Amino acid sequence: MSDLKAYLKSQQVLVDDALNSFLPRVTVRPKTVHQGMRYSIFAGGKRLRPILTLAAAEACGGEAKNALPPACSVEIMHTYSLVHDDLPSMDDDDLRRGRPTSHKVYGEGMAVLIGDALLTEAFTVLAQTPPTKRYSLKDILLEFSECGGSKKLIGGQVLDLEGEGKDLTKAQLVRIHENKTAALLTTSLRLGGMTANATVRQLDALTTFGYNLGLAFQVIDDILDVTQSTEQLGKTAGKDEAVDKATYPSILGLDKSKKEAARLTRKALAALEIFGKKGQHLEEIAHYLLDREF
Repeated sequence: MSDLKAYLKSQQVLVDDALNSFLPRVTVRPKTVHQGMRYSIFAGGKRLRPILTLAAAEACGGEAKNALPPACSVEIMHTYSLVHDDLPSMDDDDLRRGRPTSHKVYGEGMAVLIGDALLTEAFTVLAQTPPTKRYSLKDILLEFSECGGSKKLIGGQVLDLEGEGKDLTKAQLVRIHENKTAALLTTSLRLGGMTANATVRQLDALTTFGYNLGLAFQVIDDILDVTQSTEQLGKTAGKDEAVDKATYPSILGLDKSKKEAARLTRKALAALEIFGKKGQHLEEIAHYLLDREF
């Protein structure tokens, strides 16, 4: 695990440096929106999604430098979604990554614009991705835009909002999170593979890995929401229960939720067999996420 921690740290630094170079400086007018974009981006995230992009490129025999534009793009899209999710009209949270959320610092109207600007900037960054023999820039842009659209990321948030206060089935909960959570994780991996000119078989394996890892990640998040404190989480603990939102523990109970996370992780790991040793970092990340403290 010590080697993994060193790898995660080095990749986080790589991503942060790239994000710093891609994003507009705080001195660029209008200053407020650019300050807000950087406030949210550099709020201390672990950079899981972009690191998965880089690790997927590595697993497919590619180079990290070619995967940096999509890696940064998925992190920027993820951050925009958090800025909007935290708004009073959405999930209504005052804390994110241990800091006041964007709308608490800049106001609700400006937070909407900050999120909008981040989403647009994500495409500007993504457009700098080098094409490969199998995947044109058009292919890469379509992959990314479909993930962030009404059928996946936004669609998952729609279902999440509509499900508040309702008795959902496990199948309905899975439908929410395969779009709200698993879709972006999967796209992060697929984009990394595409920059490495992945074969169809490799891309399919990354898709299976990402889908199951994304769902496992959400199950674990739901567990941590009811077992850890606000200080440990860096965001408001027990928020889902407070707004009567369906979660895996509320539907399955804690013990079965832990078993579900382990089952999904096993399915994710099985998909990595075709990569051999090149998939080692992806495998270690999956174990790392499963073993987060309950």
